[in-house]
Amino acid sequence: MRRYWFTSLLLLTLACRLLVSENPAPAEHSVIAHPDGPLYAGDQISFEVLGPAFGENTEVVLSLDGEELGRARFGFFGVGGRRQATLWWVWDTRGLEPGSYTLDFFLAPNGPRWQETVELADSSRVPPPEPEAAWASLTTDCCVLYYITGTEAERDLAELVAVTDEQAVSVAASMQVGFDAPVTITFVPRVLGHGGFADGSIYVSYLDQNYTGDDTLQIIEHEMVHILDRQLGGEFRPAMFIEGLAVYVSGGHYKPEPLMARAAALLELGRYIPITSLANDFYHQQHEIGYLEAGALVGFMVESYGWEAFDAFYRRMAPGPGDSQAIDAALQKHFDITFAELEQDFLAFLEDQVVTEAVREDLRLTILQFDTIRRYQQRLDPSAYFLTAWLPDGEIMRQRGIVADLLRRPRRLPNQVIEFILVQVDAALDAQDFNRAETLLDAANAILDFYDLRFR
Repeated sequence: MRRYWFTSLLLLTLACRLLVSENPAPAEHSVIAHPDGPLYAGDQISFEVLGPAFGENTEVVLSLDGEELGRARFGFFGVGGRRQATLWWVWDTRGLEPGSYTLDFFLAPNGPRWQETVELADSSRVPPPEPEAAWASLTTDCCVLYYITGTEAERDLAELVAVTDEQAVSVAASMQVGFDAPVTITFVPRVLGHGGFADGSIYVSYLDQNYTGDDTLQIIEHEMVHILDRQLGGEFRPAMFIEGLAVYVSGGHYKPEPLMARAAALLELGRYIPITSLANDFYHQQHEIGYLEAGALVGFMVESYGWEAFDAFYRRMAPGPGDSQAIDAALQKHFDITFAELEQDFLAFLEDQVVTEAVREDLRLTILQFDTIRRYQQRLDPSAYFLTAWLPDGEIMRQRGIVADLLRRPRRLPNQVIEFILVQVDAALDAQDFNRAETLLDAANAILDFYDLRFR
């Protein structure tokens, strides 16, 4: 134990030394440039302009030396619905020399105006594998796999082909329907969100130093369920059941896990969320708890009523004033019970489950692990934070030959230190070394505490 504390304190010291030299950037008009990290001459650069007070009729106009580069209106962005204007790849710096450039921003029609200075480094300094990297693809029995050359996905391509085809067969059998079209899967060489997104196509984080510790197969299966779920349709599908179905069918959230025992452990830990609250505001509840409860609830209903009855209930649900009211009405129609009565039965079922100390500790620390991951992303890698993740359209990136948006990420010392700690946390949890996992999480949060104290 002493060795772990020594290592953690050493890492904390190194990180704090660098953090004191960083400059915070709170501003009336926050501008985020992409790709992340240093910008280089030759980049195709996007900008997010954040301004929660600006209405949809307000437009950001971007100019350089009096020449307009582009414009965009404010709207809602990402899962979290952040208010911003997004200027996609608006500044093409190919052909420009390295150096400082002053960009002019104007909020039309009434202002204000302000300027941002951007440094373009020499393109010869772009780190590998980017200088030679390009998009490539491979078509399999189930899927079209996209990846960037020179990354871990290219290295492990044969294995990825085999497992994606296996997962597609497994998911189709579980959902009792085949895919209408090949599944598009893009392997992303950086951590975004919790490691996976699906919106017509699938994006999966795939890299050796994946500090979320996600099981790649689990994430692919989860997102494939979403695609088939969307394909099967329904007039109204509440988020709680959309995500709960994916967790249940794939047998876990980030990894295979005993859903019922872990959901029961929430009761013992005092972390259970009433399912009415979960239904009405699913994505803003504690993420791991919400997904676990939703998956266990779907599993309970399938085991109680059968797959066909559950599927009919889910597919034929009608919208209501709120998600919980819609669910309540559908439950009374299909099963002659109220939402409150369903929860009573669910809780009674959970109370009968056997919960081991290992299950309880793993769950407690998994919740802390991902709270820490999200805290790290919000502070030091905001483009990775799941509610506002920077995930441009894959098809457009491929058409334009853009790889930098997915290859680059913050690589300062604090990022490297905390990501290293988080990788060790996952290894400790896999080994059920709970004391070590908690010590490492304490170290990561101590660094983030210092960051908050320094820059609040």
